[in-house]
Amino acid sequence: MTQSDAGMSPRRLVNGNPESAVDPADRGFLYGDGVFETIAVLEGRIPCWSEHWARLQRGAACLGLPEPREADFRQDVASLLNAGSVPDKAVLRLQYTAGPGGGGLRRPLSPQVTRVSAMLPFPLRPTACWLDGVHVHLCRTRLPEQPRLAGVKHCSRLDYVLARGEWADEDVAEGLMLDASGYVVEGTVSNLFAVQAGGLLTPALSRCGVHGIMRQEVLRRADRMGIPVEQGDYTLQRWLDSDELFLTNSLIGIWPIRMVAERQWRPGPITRRLQQALREDGFAMVPDTARREGSARC
Repeated sequence: MTQSDAGMSPRRLVNGNPESAVDPADRGFLYGDGVFETIAVLEGRIPCWSEHWARLQRGAACLGLPEPREADFRQDVASLLNAGSVPDKAVLRLQYTAGPGGGGLRRPLSPQVTRVSAMLPFPLRPTACWLDGVHVHLCRTRLPEQPRLAGVKHCSRLDYVLARGEWADEDVAEGLMLDASGYVVEGTVSNLFAVQAGGLLTPALSRCGVHGIMRQEVLRRADRMGIPVEQGDYTLQRWLDSDELFLTNSLIGIWPIRMVAERQWRPGPITRRLQQALREDGFAMVPDTARREGSARC
């Protein structure tokens, strides 16, 4: 298993105060009117803070929210890290909403924003998820196409909740989602990559989906390593005809895909090279793929 502290108690700050709840009239609760970030904390470090913060800013601007104050969130993070023992791996969740008030869907002219910062336990995963790959469910739920929100990690996640409800099999680690036009988009909590003819393919996310931070990190490393990358629209059949498939997010790094829609793969050389590059760059959630520990199936 990955190192974690399952006994760690969640710690939360609401507008800098140790509260366990937000106002029930908060627009984030009522309408999903806000943005959020889920961030890996590794040995007290936050390797991708600047990237997560930039995405939170972009998302807030897209929704027309007041610009978030980095100093306030940094103060929250410092308080959470200093509040007690933090395990080698933890999860930092930042949420920024339009706050309470307004007339129905209409926001107040000057929103009183809410910020929530939380330190949460890191999820336990078998190392087999990185070594052998994961079984992925092909979701029936489709993602609606809304170019104005494409790429934004906003708080309205109902499409993903419905998709995640499609399976209960513990052997299935993730779900692959298509858009309303039938093109591959992403997982319920991850971005997707394919390998064909020695290069990477990844959905362009121009009509829906989230621009993941780990997706961005993989694209950077592929460029650095001379691996060609294509971003576009891909039918499911084109996707399934790939030599390798893998998925990414900020808490797992890279997981190879071993099965989806009855098709099977083994982790391939490009997936392994990218996993190793992440590990060498300090992303300690990625185990050494040359070792095999806790190889329970994922």
